[in-house]
Amino acid sequence: MRSALKLLARLAALIFLLSGLLLAFGAAAPAGNPKAPGPATAAPYDEEAAAEAPTLPLPPGFKGALDIRCQSEEGRVSPPVEMVLSNPYGETVGYDPRYQTAYQEIPGASYKREVVPGYPEIEAEVLNVRAPVSGTYSLRVIGVETGTYALFIKGVDRQGSQVDLQFTHANIKPGYIHHYLIKYSQRQGPSLEARRTLITE
Repeated sequence: MRSALKLLARLAALIFLLSGLLLAFGAAAPAGNPKAPGPATAAPYDEEAAAEAPTLPLPPGFKGALDIRCQSEEGRVSPPVEMVLSNPYGETVGYDPRYQTAYQEIPGASYKREVVPGYPEIEAEVLNVRAPVSGTYSLRVIGVETGTYALFIKGVDRQGSQVDLQFTHANIKPGYIHHYLIKYSQRQGPSLEARRTLITE
């Protein structure tokens, strides 16, 4: 019974990833020391479950993706943050609540709120960049409420291979900004590195 539930959970995670990509193409560490970087930990990956899971065809012309999701870890409906992402060219996408400014400068990028699959009462902020350029991205996670969030980063290459990183138990307050550097490449398969570099207010 446990193995069956585990397989269903893995299938749901795979469908969640692919549905997020299809939608996009169709239209952490505690905040104690302000200068202490938070470690990025590789998300669990089960090769056996992935092999058994059904595969869906990639959208025509798919050229890779960078997917960043943030949600509350306290069961709240909305995450306590907004996000702003800048690519290696300085182009930006996201929303800065301090200035009530939305950015939509990165070609093929979107920023929206989505319901978390399996948890209709919880929503996630989702940044998605299709056909992302290789290089270093700058992510700002901006606090709008006091709370704890989880940040999930996924890199996908042209063949659909993926790599995941995550930051969990990240505490934030209104006006505080968690700065992350994300290095993405798909030159030899998907490559992804991320670290939190600074906390400012």
